[in-house]
Amino acid sequence: MDSVNLEQIYDRIWDCLAAAVREENNPFKVMQAATVSFGGCPNVRTVLLRSVSEPKNLLTFHTDLRSPKIAELSDEPRVALVGVDPVHNLQLRVLGVTRIVRDGQARLDAWRSSPDHDLIEYRTRLAPGTPVSRPDDALDETRDAPDPDEGFKHFCVVEVSPTSLDWLNHSTPDRQWRARFVRQGDIWHRSWIAP
Repeated sequence: MDSVNLEQIYDRIWDCLAAAVREENNPFKVMQAATVSFGGCPNVRTVLLRSVSEPKNLLTFHTDLRSPKIAELSDEPRVALVGVDPVHNLQLRVLGVTRIVRDGQARLDAWRSSPDHDLIEYRTRLAPGTPVSRPDDALDETRDAPDPDEGFKHFCVVEVSPTSLDWLNHSTPDRQWRARFVRQGDIWHRSWIAP
C-alpha cells in the first residue's frame, strides 16, 4: 500500500469509470444516484453509467424526462453517485453538478447508440412512478412500436461534472485507506482521509 500514491489512485478512478462504460458486467456500471427531493429529503435510485471523459471531466447517464429525478435535478442540479465493487472491496463516490441534455445531436447520438432493449421504458405512455393496478399495466403496446424513434421524446441524457471523487479501499482487512479529490476550477486537489 505504501507504493500507491494519490496520482495513481486518481488515474485508477477514471480507468474504473471508463471500464464500466465498456464492460457490461463491470460493478461500477450500475451506480446509485442521490438527488434532493422537493421536500428536502434524499432520493436515491439506480442509474447506468453511459459515458466517461476524464479530459472533459464528464460522466453521463440516460433517463426519462418524465422521471421525478429530472424535476429534482432541474430544481437542484447537484447529485451524488456511488458505486461499489464487492469483489475487490472498493467504493467510489462522485459528487457533481448536472446538466440535462433535452435536445441536440448528443442526445440523438445517445439514443441511436443505445440497444433497443434499453429504450423500451421510454416508449410507455406512463411516466416513471405512476401508480398502476398490476405490473403489466405499466407496459403497453407502445413498447413494441415499429418506429425506432418511438419514445425519443421522453429520452434525455444527464451530464455530471464531478466536483469531488472519493475512493475507499477496504480490500485488506487490517489496512483500509481512503482518498479524496476535490476540483477547484480546473485543478484537482488530492488528499488522504480517514476511512
